Amino acid sequence: MTERASDLGGALPGPCFTFSSTVHYDELDPMNMLHNTRYAVHVERAIIAFFGTFGRRWERDVRRNPDQFHVVKEFRIEFLTPISEVGSVDVKIWVERIGNSSCSFGFLMQSPGGEIEHARGVRTIVKLDPETLRPVPWTDKFRTYCAQILR
Repeated sequence: MTERASDLGGALPGPCFTFSSTVHYDELDPMNMLHNTRYAVHVERAIIAFFGTFGRRWERDVRRNPDQFHVVKEFRIEFLTPISEVGSVDVKIWVERIGNSSCSFGFLMQSPGGEIEHARGVRTIVKLDPETLRPVPWTDKFRTYCAQILR
């Protein structure tokens, strides 16, 4: 779901996409908290779901979806309040910056009602040429999709 700031009571400036992600029992650590490495997985699922709303999906043949060939350049996260039970967590994502071959997604993980903020951060990806592994420009389609949640 794509939202605007007015839909969020002004809590987040600008548009964003919200994905309800399920936290499973096997993701909890011995202290019954979501293991720190699992936060990145939930963010990635939200980004995949966002592109899925446009009919984009992972393809065996990268020529059918050339923007899927990218790597994570940076993942920064600030842990705010632990997720200490199974169930749903909302992952809100937006595009902070899109460059020639890079794209930075901001994110906020919070309880479904928005009362508790669990984590926030930025995930930056770089599109690569599958043969040379050198950065290459995003397609116009990718830019069009990202423009909908660009701040």
